[in-house]
Amino acid sequence: MDVRLRYTGGKEYDVSEDFIESISEIEFPTALLIARTIGDSWVELPKNNLVSHVLGGVVTRGNENITFAIELVKMKDDFILLTDIKLISMDEYLDLINLNLYIKTDEHQHTEDNSTKEHS
Repeated sequence: MDVRLRYTGGKEYDVSEDFIESISEIEFPTALLIARTIGDSWVELPKNNLVSHVLGGVVTRGNENITFAIELVKMKDDFILLTDIKLISMDEYLDLINLNLYIKTDEHQHTEDNSTKEHS
């Protein structure tokens, strides 16, 4: 598995080729909002490189809430390996919230702003 190291604001993420392939299939403005959400989040997972975890997230684009799930593994030295991403239904997202398996950010959610609209 080929992995690339990403550094965002004091957090380090390893991104697998599968993750890159999956996010590239999502419409660019939405993928950009999701990437910002992940970059602004903090993840509390047990250190266990044998177990993957799924977390839900939501971004707002226009008047639409777009829900997604990421699969990740917490590696040694607190690196997080992002292994997959997919868009999910609101019901699936709410199920993840009920299980306390959702992305927690400084901002409650990301919305499309002027810089994102320029790229669409």
